[in-house]
Amino acid sequence: MAAEFPFAQLTPNQLSYSERDERYRRLHAWPEPSYDHDSGLRMVWRYDDVRELLEASAPEISNARSLQPLVGFGRIAVNPRAVGHLCRHLLPLPAKATADLTNDALHQRVWAAMAGPTGYFTVPAHTRSERAESLAEHFRQSLPAAATEPLDVTAMSITYASRIIGETVGLPPRDWSAVADWSGAQSGLLGRWMRGRELADAVGALGRLFTVSGMAVAHSRQHVTGFPRHLRAAGIPPRVAVSAVANSLAAGVHTISGTIQQGLLRLLGEPDRQWWKLLGEPAGVTRVAAKILQLDPGLVGWKRYVVRPIALRSGTTLPRGPVLVLMAAANRDPMAFADPLGLDSTGKAPLTFGFGRHICPGRQLAQLAVEVFLRELHSRAPHAQLVSPGQSPRIRPADLLFSGADIVIR
Repeated sequence: MAAEFPFAQLTPNQLSYSERDERYRRLHAWPEPSYDHDSGLRMVWRYDDVRELLEASAPEISNARSLQPLVGFGRIAVNPRAVGHLCRHLLPLPAKATADLTNDALHQRVWAAMAGPTGYFTVPAHTRSERAESLAEHFRQSLPAAATEPLDVTAMSITYASRIIGETVGLPPRDWSAVADWSGAQSGLLGRWMRGRELADAVGALGRLFTVSGMAVAHSRQHVTGFPRHLRAAGIPPRVAVSAVANSLAAGVHTISGTIQQGLLRLLGEPDRQWWKLLGEPAGVTRVAAKILQLDPGLVGWKRYVVRPIALRSGTTLPRGPVLVLMAAANRDPMAFADPLGLDSTGKAPLTFGFGRHICPGRQLAQLAVEVFLRELHSRAPHAQLVSPGQSPRIRPADLLFSGADIVIR
């Protein structure tokens, strides 16, 4: 009997850290370099192939469809409630910003405004300590008002990430609590097979995300500082600025919170908990956070589109069509990393945040946010223990792009 493809039925979002480790190991032993998944996406996971596809510098590889819903616009159009939200809030369709922008000159201007030397999301070395203290305050504000046990760390990490992204992007505090729902809407549309009411609600939340982002850009002239004002000052067209704000809100929450959740599942679940103990040392926090971002990122895959058949530099051939590049898998490729699961193993640069001109503009902030959360949680609960989910643990949804975990501690 032929072996089943490791991710034919389940996604990383549905697995424990040990199960993920085993399936990724089996993935890199798979005899073929790609797999035609039932979702319609062709999966690619070898490091060199993933890096080439993420860079998208060859004319055969396009990033133009990176933000299209997994179910396609056709299914949205035949859902009465979903198409209602689409027509009211999302037509004309939003402009492209960074992830799916194909105009190279405009892409470079937007990216520079976000992550260049004076980019809004850049965290210079001389301001890192100050920024870390600001993030620590968001951690403190995310703690329950009354000390209770057990502590739902999953909910807390989402609140933490929502506060950080909401403030960074420039939304008023009254909107921060809604950022997670808006982020979940776009994230879910990208990586989950939705239908019915769930699909309609996601399109509605996405519409709210772009409506709020549009208001922020429209009012940017009234403010001296803030991300929308920064984009307008850089000469970014208003519609593109709206998409840049919306995409930053959507991507940030689940990338940060998902990494924290999956990482803690590993740190607290390992029998000897050596990595968890290292969080009590200043240098240890940086080492552990970097490794968690390599092995257990909240964003496990991203989309590309092959415009016409291509042979990649490795010799892997891909037909025309949508591709899912598995960054989390590439970060474990034994051909790129001597010992992928070793804390201080050597290897190539992890692809968690992409590669080349399309690398994530918010990566510095995300890295620091994960580091601060792990440090602060350890300092308050150095002897934390995972609470068993009980007899009926929640079944997490299949998600091809984003991943997290249900973490409750005492």
